[in-house]
Amino acid sequence: MIGTVIGAVANRITSAEQAVRDDRAVEQAKRADARRKPPIATNAYYYDRSDEPVLWVLATPLTGDQRQRLLSRSLPAEGEVADTFPDVVYGVVRFTDERLTRVLTRLRVSAVGQWTGPVFVRQIRARVLKRSAPLSGALLLRGSQGDGEPLSIGFDLDEPESVARVIDPRDETLGAAYVDRRALTLAPGEPVTIDVQAYTDRSYCEWVIELELDLGGESRVQVVDDHGRPFRSTGLAARYQDRYHASLLDGWTADGAGPPVWKL
Repeated sequence: MIGTVIGAVANRITSAEQAVRDDRAVEQAKRADARRKPPIATNAYYYDRSDEPVLWVLATPLTGDQRQRLLSRSLPAEGEVADTFPDVVYGVVRFTDERLTRVLTRLRVSAVGQWTGPVFVRQIRARVLKRSAPLSGALLLRGSQGDGEPLSIGFDLDEPESVARVIDPRDETLGAAYVDRRALTLAPGEPVTIDVQAYTDRSYCEWVIELELDLGGESRVQVVDDHGRPFRSTGLAARYQDRYHASLLDGWTADGAGPPVWKL
C-alpha cells in the first residue's frame, strides 16, 4: 500500500515536471519560429482614390504599337495602362493654373505583429536606392473632378534623411516626424494600416521603406518594398517627348511634345 501511494505521488510529481518541460519547449519553439520570421508581416501596394487626377510616366516615348493600342481605347482604364506599359511610373498629381506641379506616390501598407511580444516602431523612413533625372519620355494624364485629400504620413525623397512626417492638410507641407506625434506599437496578431504618400521634385527615385523596431530591448530594421522590388517615384520634367491625356468623353488623345500641362 505504501509503495503504491509513493508511486502515485512520484507519478504526479513527474507528470507535473514533464508538463512544465513541455510548456517550456512549446514556448521556446514559438520564440524560435518567431525569430525566423520578420517581426511584422507587411503587404504594401500602390493605390489612389477614384476622384483624383493621375498620371503615368515612361522613360522613353511610346512605340508605334503602344501608341495605337492606347489611342484605340475609348476610356482610360488604369489596369490596362499598367499592363500595356510594365515599366511605367504611376502617381497622383497636383496642379496650379493649368500646370502640373507635383507627382505623389500613394502607398497603402498593411502590417500585422508576429513577434512573441509587442513591437515598438521607433522610426519610419524612406531609403533611396537609386536616383537620376526625372523621367521625360512619355506622359499619360487622366483628369478628374478635383484633388483628393492628402494622407497623414508623407516622405520628401529629396531630403538627405527622409523620415515619415505628418502632413498638414491645409497646404500639404510636411511637419514633425510621425512617430514623434504618435506611438506605434503592434502586439502579436494586431493589424494596422498605414497610408503613405511620397514625392520628389528633382529626381526619379527607386526606394524602400525602413521600419526601425524595438523588440523589447533588441533593435532591428525591417524593409518594406513592392513585393521584392523598390517603389518608384518621379518628379516632373520640364518637357516630355510624348504626351497624352484622357477624358471620359473623348478617351485618349495625343498632345505631342511639350511641358507638363493640365488638361480638363
